[in-house]
Amino acid sequence: MKWIDSPMIPVASAGWATFSSLVSIRPDDELDQAELKSLMQRVQKTIRQAPDALRRQMNFFVIAVGTYVKPFTKHAIELGEKIGSVEIDMGDNDCQVPYIPDHIRKAVKC
Repeated sequence: MKWIDSPMIPVASAGWATFSSLVSIRPDDELDQAELKSLMQRVQKTIRQAPDALRRQMNFFVIAVGTYVKPFTKHAIELGEKIGSVEIDMGDNDCQVPYIPDHIRKAVKC
């Protein structure tokens, strides 16, 4: 949480990325459900104003929670629908930002 709260964008980005990784390897019952809910609300409130690097990691955080934390799958899809498409300047390449609901639905089918 210290990293996520950092005013330094690379550190905050690393915090979101680390949390995304943790939810993918920890069993659901080992995760702080209240903290996850709070972070999901934080993403909803702040993703549009966040710099590109943070926006990217927040987007992936919601995808990770929705994909790996079963009690949050439906909530993450609904949140992604509220957020909508996330625009990020990815530079001059073919990279695209995944749409949260579609990405989660595809991942949980596998």
